Amino acid sequence: MKVRTQDTPHVIRIPKKIQEDIQEKWFHLYKWISPDEVKLSIERDFLAAIKVIGIPLAVISVLFGLITWLNILVFFFSVFVGVFFLFLYLLILSLRRSFLLTKSAFVIMTDSSISLWWKIHKLSDISGLKEDIEKVSETFEEELFEESRLSHSKQTLTSQVVEQLFGWYKAIFRIWDNARGKDSLQWMLIIMAFYTLYIGLMVSVYFIGVLFLLVLWNLFILANTQYLIKKWHSVIQINQLFWDLDIASEDIKIHKKSLEKLLIEAKENNWKDGLLLAINDGIKEINSHAQSAILSVLELKNSITSSQYKNMFSFEIYNGWIKKQISKPLEDILDLLLQNKEILSQSVQDISIQIKETKEIELKSVLKLQLKRIEAQIQSVQDYIPLLENSISKLK
Repeated sequence: MKVRTQDTPHVIRIPKKIQEDIQEKWFHLYKWISPDEVKLSIERDFLAAIKVIGIPLAVISVLFGLITWLNILVFFFSVFVGVFFLFLYLLILSLRRSFLLTKSAFVIMTDSSISLWWKIHKLSDISGLKEDIEKVSETFEEELFEESRLSHSKQTLTSQVVEQLFGWYKAIFRIWDNARGKDSLQWMLIIMAFYTLYIGLMVSVYFIGVLFLLVLWNLFILANTQYLIKKWHSVIQINQLFWDLDIASEDIKIHKKSLEKLLIEAKENNWKDGLLLAINDGIKEINSHAQSAILSVLELKNSITSSQYKNMFSFEIYNGWIKKQISKPLEDILDLLLQNKEILSQSVQDISIQIKETKEIELKSVLKLQLKRIEAQIQSVQDYIPLLENSISKLK
């Protein structure tokens, strides 16, 4: 699916898997930007900043060291001032990226609408989202629904910074080759020493900066996580409930297959006590999952209708998804129990006739025990049929 704005060539390409998810259950929560990506983007910009100021700061620091008669303290102070402003830049950058994360962590999509930064737009006209999408895409190098390019950018910048800083040795050696006289060579050695010291400092600055970012960003993550949970509570809850219902549906289907096997085996083995207990446990499990699913269905519907996204909601698609995921498996199980109840009832009649007609005392005892088991199973099935019928009716 491609959605084009009315006045620009900007296009959102929605992956097929997401389209299918939306078509099936109306709702899809896309997790766009993660805290790890924010941290990676800051590391990338940290390297970009070093690339920009690295050589100018080296020249200024070395010059200050030379013009103050090789005062190493002046040299260190020059580097320190540059690094201070670099770290200040990182702090401001972290705050801005943290704020951007709280607005772009999630994208909510339905069959007719899309929401980003808590702004809801119709898919037929997303021109109002163009600027927001482009801002996030450019900042984190990740187009909506596509892979991030941050790791590649960081690797490229790392190589470029290393090549730039160490590449200046070539320029120094070229000047060295053209130097004449003892004094010139001494000054070249001093410049080489200062620049080597500067390289060592910048390498240390990078690793200290990464550690600084790690500590700083962990603090931001704690704050952001709490904020995201609070601000996106309804969306996260809706998504979790959809997930819970998917799991409940799979559990019900698994128990249905298990129950079918037990009922067939019981029919072939005259409803032995062990099978009778297993069948009853299976029916209890199914009923338990059914009750849990109903609570999730009701909670999900209430969460959607009470959220700001209620106008994006399509009950027709939602009801169809609920029927497919929960109602239909329960209806199949109900049909299965009703069919087996009829089979059991017919078996009761057949065994009762055999008991009346047989004259063998031992055979009568066996038949009566078999009849008792089947009657107990009929009662168990009869007890759960109204519960399943009630569950199904609540889902309509």
